[in-house]
Order: sequence, then C-alpha cells, then structure tokens
Amino acid sequence: MLSFKRILCSTIVVSGLISPALSPALALDYEAKPVNAVISAPFKAVGALSGMATCGLFSGPVDGGFHQAKKSTSKLAGAFGDENGKPEVLAAAPIMGPVGLAVGGVKGVFKGAVHGAKKGWEKPFSRWSFVTAEEEGKK
Repeated sequence: MLSFKRILCSTIVVSGLISPALSPALALDYEAKPVNAVISAPFKAVGALSGMATCGLFSGPVDGGFHQAKKSTSKLAGAFGDENGKPEVLAAAPIMGPVGLAVGGVKGVFKGAVHGAKKGWEKPFSRWSFVTAEEEGKK
C-alpha cells in the first residue's frame, strides 16, 4: 500500500513537471497586448478610479441636479400654460425645483461615476475625466 508521503512526493514531482509545460499557455500574448498597454494599465486604472470618484461625488450630482430641476420646472410651467412664461415658471419653481434637484442629484451620481470612469481610462487625469461636460469638439 502506498504511504501518504509517497503520494505527496509524487504529486509535487508531477506538478513540478507539468507547470513549466503550461506556462507558455498562461503567459501574456505580447502580439495582442503590447508592452506599453500592460505598463500603462495601472496608471489608467488609478485615473479611472479618481475620475469616477470626482465625477460621481461632486460634478455629476451638481450637473444632474441643475439640469433636472430646470427640466422639471419648465415641464410643470408648461402644464400651467406657457413653459417660458415668467408667472408660470415662478409658480412652478418652488414646487418642482427641489424635487428635480433631488432626483437629478441621485441620477447624476451614477451618470457622473460612469462618465468619470470612461474618460479617466481614455485620458487619465485630464480635465475631462473630472467634469461631466463633454469636450468642445465632441458636442
């Protein structure tokens, strides 16, 4: 009967012989992924995380809250009669302004985080990875 030590030694020897044979299959494919991409990946990851945090916590909620409050106020003012009329907007602003600000702020957290992660990966630490506005040439 085989002893435990003998089985353990056989397992170690077999795994030591098989692992070098598998290493080329597990290695990075340098033709598909250039070395530059592998080296810049940590820098891009930190840029994406910092852009996601900044846009998700600051820029996105402010931008989303402002735009949603403006849209909600003009929608209720349109229901009152004229969405561009001053009396209708003044009547709708105290009602829908805070609601739109809260809803847009919550939606802006998620939209800002996604925007910051995308732009932070494409252009790490650029100003476009920290604000939710689009670049001038891409509007």
